Amino acid sequence: MLSTDDIAVSGFDTDANFSTDTVIALQISKQINETTSATTQLVSRGTESYDTNAAWAYVSYAINSDTDVRVGRLRTPFFYYSDFLEVGYAYNWVRPPEEVYRLDAFSSVNGIDLTHRFTMGSTDGSVQTYFGRFGGPVGLAGAIYEFELKNFGGVVLNLNRGNFGTRLSYHRADVYADLDATGTRALDGLLAAATSFGRGDDFDIAGQTSQFLEAAGTWDNGDYAVVAEYTALRLESESILDDNAFLITGAKRFGTTTVHATYTTQRDLTEGDALQKALKTNAQVHEQTYILGARYDYDTGTAFKFEVQYQDEKTIQGVDGKSGMLYSAAIDLVF
Repeated sequence: MLSTDDIAVSGFDTDANFSTDTVIALQISKQINETTSATTQLVSRGTESYDTNAAWAYVSYAINSDTDVRVGRLRTPFFYYSDFLEVGYAYNWVRPPEEVYRLDAFSSVNGIDLTHRFTMGSTDGSVQTYFGRFGGPVGLAGAIYEFELKNFGGVVLNLNRGNFGTRLSYHRADVYADLDATGTRALDGLLAAATSFGRGDDFDIAGQTSQFLEAAGTWDNGDYAVVAEYTALRLESESILDDNAFLITGAKRFGTTTVHATYTTQRDLTEGDALQKALKTNAQVHEQTYILGARYDYDTGTAFKFEVQYQDEKTIQGVDGKSGMLYSAAIDLVF
């Protein structure tokens, strides 16, 4: 529940809301033979009227004890917690901070991936590569656009040594969207304005390359834990602003209770010539968030969570933003 309607966070308002964070996920796995298995994860969200969608639907083949290949609908491995986005029990927050954990619309990809696990001395690691395609509606700037991501792929490196962990990932795609300079949506208007200055090609989204980079570091000694994660989005089209985002979170465990604190920030970039800066500045967003929370593990597979979030909207759509509080509580179950 928000303390004020002056800010916007994850679709919440000043009334108590029991559907925005409600997620029901059912994962079904079947071992077909010694090397082949099939997995499906069905997800229903309160924000989508509990319509059921397949987040995962793939067949996995074990080439050997260290290497697997999967084909089908896969989770796009953008983030440190990508594999657990629907499993709230796996992290301390009520929800992952949206400043970093964005790109929800592209969270699944239809394609193929290969994961190889290895050990080097005291370091355990894995390398995952994937390639596929995405197509579907995406909500941006208060409107719906049809997007298609071709040649969509990336690579993820995970390393773990003792209490320390590192994750590095790179992702790229050729991006297409149904922008229309004669349309009435926000990005249509941006394209029309650029076209009037003879710069329409710079603001169209028709095969331009998008790149997403992520780096995370972790430390966990059983009593204390720290996670830091950085992301950078870069798109050749000027219609969607490049951005940088960062979070750092720390937690202390007291038996079955965990307290945690998090800082996040996200800033759109407005580099370019005079025209590009002028048009981008009108859409720029810069936000910071501070989260304090507690988690109580009542039983195996059951966690109660409560957190207070201070949202500081430095800049929203190019103008000074507001600030306010978000109060959240949740029960996470795994069975």
